[in-house]
Amino acid sequence: MNNKLYKLMNWPEIEEIIYSDGDDPHRILGAHKVGSNLLIQTFYPMAAEIEVVPSTGTKTYKMELADEAGFYAVLVPFKENFKYKYRIKFENGDTKEIIDPYNFAPRMDREDFIKFNSGIHYTIHDKLGAHVTTIDGVKGCSFAVWAPDASRVSVIGDFNEWDGRVNQMQRVDHAGVFEIFIPEAKNGDGYQFEIKTKGGVIFKRPDPYGYAFKDKENEVSQVVEINGIKWNDAAWIKNRTKFNRDTDALSICELSLDSFAAKHQNHIPNYEELAKEVLEYVQNHGFNTIELKPIMEHIPGHHFHINGFFSVQKKYGTPDDFMKFVNIMHEAGIRVIMDFVTTFFPKLQCGLNSFDGQALYEYPDPRMGVHPRTGDLIFDFGRKQVTNFLLSCALYWVDTYHLDGLRLADIAKILYLDYDRKPGQWIPNMYGGNENLEAKDFLCNFNSVLKSKYPGVLTLTKETSCWPRVTGETDDGGLGFDYKWNNGWTKDFLDYIQNDPLFRSGNHNELTFSLVYCYTERFVLAFTHEEIGKGLEGLYDLMPGDSSQKMAGVRLAISYLMTHPGKKMLYMDPNELSIDNAVFLENMIHSLNEIYYSRPALHQIDINDSGFEWINSMAAEECMMSFIRKGESDSDMLIIVVNMAGVDRTFEVGVPADGKYYEIFNSDDTCYGGSGIVNAGRIEAEFSEADGRPYSIPVKLASSSLAIFSYTAYTTQEKKIRKIREEEANNKMQERERTLRELKNRQEKEEAELLKELHERYERELAAQEEAIEKKYQQIEEERISSIVSEAALKAVTGKKTTAKKSTSTKSASKAGTKKTGTKATGKASAKKAENTENTDKKEDDK
Repeated sequence: MNNKLYKLMNWPEIEEIIYSDGDDPHRILGAHKVGSNLLIQTFYPMAAEIEVVPSTGTKTYKMELADEAGFYAVLVPFKENFKYKYRIKFENGDTKEIIDPYNFAPRMDREDFIKFNSGIHYTIHDKLGAHVTTIDGVKGCSFAVWAPDASRVSVIGDFNEWDGRVNQMQRVDHAGVFEIFIPEAKNGDGYQFEIKTKGGVIFKRPDPYGYAFKDKENEVSQVVEINGIKWNDAAWIKNRTKFNRDTDALSICELSLDSFAAKHQNHIPNYEELAKEVLEYVQNHGFNTIELKPIMEHIPGHHFHINGFFSVQKKYGTPDDFMKFVNIMHEAGIRVIMDFVTTFFPKLQCGLNSFDGQALYEYPDPRMGVHPRTGDLIFDFGRKQVTNFLLSCALYWVDTYHLDGLRLADIAKILYLDYDRKPGQWIPNMYGGNENLEAKDFLCNFNSVLKSKYPGVLTLTKETSCWPRVTGETDDGGLGFDYKWNNGWTKDFLDYIQNDPLFRSGNHNELTFSLVYCYTERFVLAFTHEEIGKGLEGLYDLMPGDSSQKMAGVRLAISYLMTHPGKKMLYMDPNELSIDNAVFLENMIHSLNEIYYSRPALHQIDINDSGFEWINSMAAEECMMSFIRKGESDSDMLIIVVNMAGVDRTFEVGVPADGKYYEIFNSDDTCYGGSGIVNAGRIEAEFSEADGRPYSIPVKLASSSLAIFSYTAYTTQEKKIRKIREEEANNKMQERERTLRELKNRQEKEEAELLKELHERYERELAAQEEAIEKKYQQIEEERISSIVSEAALKAVTGKKTTAKKSTSTKSASKAGTKKTGTKATGKASAKKAENTENTDKKEDDK
């Protein structure tokens, strides 16, 4: 190396380049004016020789090897706008020419950094990531990444032998944005960011803003040049702004493209092929909207574990192919909504996890940044750059692919700091509460920005913890979503319907409870992939009974969903049930959707309870219910009657008005696979009270079935006839009541007279009986007394004879005694005693 060149070498900076320790390689690499010369320096470790080849002229300049590690330098005469290439010769004799990437200024400017760091750079995805572009007439690829904690970032890829020393990036902002323009990089090249931490650890990461992956493991990003297609949906985009989220019908078919692709055994279809199949399927069932499970790149088998937030699934085609998918749907009048995951991301070794060596996209404190049950990482909504990433991602999908809506995953996981956490495992907010105020602000901002930029684009969400006013306006304290899944209704209904009909009566409140709160939000009634993972087959498996009872339960469940207040969503899978059952259900769902669209009562007043009225909500033992759905006109009224018992039943259903009623749908119709128990023809309201209403109609329903009746008022002539009939019926009723009253009075009079006559006869008979009884017992008494007296008399007679004998003996004894004693007193006393005894015996005989 000549002395002059040697003196110009800044060896400490050269060592920084050689050891890949710096974040400003542009300071030394490339061409820099030094006096009247240009000092050109480059670091290319694989090179054996390097020449500077000017774009004009034939003279070349051989570069000197300043350091054996591969650092080259050369001095050339200064020229304005000097353009050149490197001609690199390798040890094997191969050569290639490259344009020096260190002669290009960064694409991002101060305004970009201010907006990005403030979280309001809504097109940051056009600056960060990899973008094929032309700078100063040179086509190449601009790379930019946000990695504030990195000491050095390099781009490695197919264009530099995956050597992190070759294309070291420049830190262009103090907040940690690194950038470089590489002319050799082109569409289709694989690349990664090689990051070196301040501790010296080196690792590789895919591009968070990358549009595609090149490998199956989704670890290597791919440069993708999005050219776009010729859209044919201008009229659709204009008309979607007129959609009224309160009064218009919305029937969503949730589906997974993987399920449709699985039908192809011999090849993997592209998005255009899938669009045609999906369109036919959706139209056959009558839906007007589809909701796609995430079509971003994700972990296989885990649709919601996204590892490529800007990447469309490559196995079905390119970004342009997915644009064709959406375009086909719009041409057919089908709205396209996509699931969009903003609540968490997977904890992968190669992903957003600790992207620059530290927690960057996730909260640094695991009490906020790690979901305790799943281990997923939660976005740091307090960092403006992170919320900018999510917001620009949403806008990218809506703008680039013309999506009509986004459905955010369960936001309860980010709204509550203690979600799935025990005491001590979470950090209260600044006010001591459990609300994540940063996440709330993000969701409000998300909805506000999206709606201001793309009117008519819908946002939906699932929220399971009763956060208030999810669908309320942001300027009124709400989160700003258009719709919320009614998971409470889904859970309650499925809990009820899974019971055997014998045991459903005890759970009747699970059916009626939803009407207590269904107008507190704008709800979507949904049988989603979470509840019925295999589509209608999953719903079939939940039902009790044999196959026919299960199918009746499926028909009832779908019918009830379509008639209950709220927008509709049903998860569908093309590989479900048997062919016959699938055809029957296809017919029924199509019919229900047609009724839903054409009957204002089922969608026009979904926002308040004026569109709903109970007829009978208390028939728990009968497992039935009936209610009215109303539109703005009285003629829109529909009567819905549901039989959830395990037996066929006939009901007298009270109706709100006299008129003609027609059954316009019955889930037991044979064309839907039912037994055919229907209510055909016109049913005229009867002047018979039922359910507290003066008019009623008879309704017969098969077990586990639902029927819908339309209402038609009578014409003037029919009203006159009905009035005559009503008057005659009233007269007949009055005459019947009068006749019955007279008969009752006569009956009461005759019954009183007969009762009196019977009473008198009974009194006579009772007196005679009493007299006979008295004589009978008097005779018995006399006979018994006579018997006693006769016995006493007989005893008395016998006693006298015995006494006489005794007296004679006594007298003899007395005389003898007297002679012996010789006293007169004793003799007199004995005589007196004998006299008394005789008198007593005489009295007894008299008796």
